[in-house]
Amino acid sequence: MPVDFLLDFSGSRLRSLLKRIRHFFKLLPRYDIWHLNFLECFFFYPVNLAILKFFGKKIVLTFRGAEARDQIDFLPKGLFLKQEISQWPSFYQKQLRRKSWWQRFKQQLRIKIFIFFADQVVLTGPFLASAVPRYDKIIPYAREIEFLKKFKKTQKKLKIFHVPSEPIVKGTEIIKKTFKKLQKNYKNYQFKILAPMPRAHLLKEMAEADIVIDQLLIGWYGGQAVEALAMGKIVMAYLHPPYLELVPFGREIPIWNTNAWTFEEDLTNLLEVYPLIKNQWIKKTVAFAQKYHSSVKVAQAYLEVYRRCL
Repeated sequence: MPVDFLLDFSGSRLRSLLKRIRHFFKLLPRYDIWHLNFLECFFFYPVNLAILKFFGKKIVLTFRGAEARDQIDFLPKGLFLKQEISQWPSFYQKQLRRKSWWQRFKQQLRIKIFIFFADQVVLTGPFLASAVPRYDKIIPYAREIEFLKKFKKTQKKLKIFHVPSEPIVKGTEIIKKTFKKLQKNYKNYQFKILAPMPRAHLLKEMAEADIVIDQLLIGWYGGQAVEALAMGKIVMAYLHPPYLELVPFGREIPIWNTNAWTFEEDLTNLLEVYPLIKNQWIKKTVAFAQKYHSSVKVAQAYLEVYRRCL
């Protein structure tokens, strides 16, 4: 996606570090508010953050996902309570031993140090609320809704797509098995797992879909789900009920709620009623994306956050 300017820190580690330090001090007097994402700075973060505060700069911090949650933290409490661990999806069993206590400690320490220095802390979704000790506001993902609305479906065949950008997190293993099973009963429909591709190609592919499967495990919807909603697609995802209460639009989200255990049944039910509800849902999905995820609306929300810092 386009940026105002891009700093190139490629090359050797030492050369990259020197470039980062030089650029940082070059930019330091020019900006009053520094908006940091993904727990990243120019160089050694405690020193970097301390310098910003010493010179009276304001820091806005946005958490976006994996940098805050642990490998198993995106498992919503209650989803598997009635299931023995041996019955969990196999990749979840592996995740339990993926990180050592030292890795977890370093991650939590980094989070706490960044938040200590931050004037405002923003989350992109309620699924991160339990992963951080403090936050001030939840601001949804931003997308160019008007641009996305221009993508139109050209083929009549009903298509159900899934984009496995993070297969473990999204439950792609379960989705693949379900697609293979349902394809036998719905031979006139196309069930497709999209391969990794440039975003421009992905948007064209997604425009041909009727139903887009986002994820079954995280408990919230992602940026690609927003793009699908803006194109007028019916999106399926697992929405963890407590998360809905943390945002003012929780009860308005036009997403077909499902989860890892009921996905096959939920998708089958959706396919049966799809012809009857598609026109009504297209209007709801586009309107929702425009109302809450428009880049202009999100920019205005961040402008209010910046004003609080001054």
